[in-house]
Amino acid sequence: MTVLYAVLILAGLGIILGLGLAFASKIFHVEVDTRVEDITAILPNANCGACGYPGCAGYAEAIVAEVAESLNQCKPGIKAGKAAEIRKYLDEHPNPDGTVNKLKV
Repeated sequence: MTVLYAVLILAGLGIILGLGLAFASKIFHVEVDTRVEDITAILPNANCGACGYPGCAGYAEAIVAEVAESLNQCKPGIKAGKAAEIRKYLDEHPNPDGTVNKLKV
């Protein structure tokens, strides 16, 4: 009988905590801008830091947030023409409010 009580208590706790986690995931949900991942995929992924940001993902976040100085900060990407690819991608995928990213190539 003691084992049955223990199993029921653990099952009850599991259900309550699981519902709490499901509720918290809905409340604390964060929208992720998929453009950051797409721009990171366009970049050469050298993660050299020559652009002044901590790796390609950091530079991609700066591009999307429009805090980067230009699209030509990626030294390995200049020779490969990555800035033009990123400019084309940004023109095709505007900001959530409908405006176009104004960074220059």
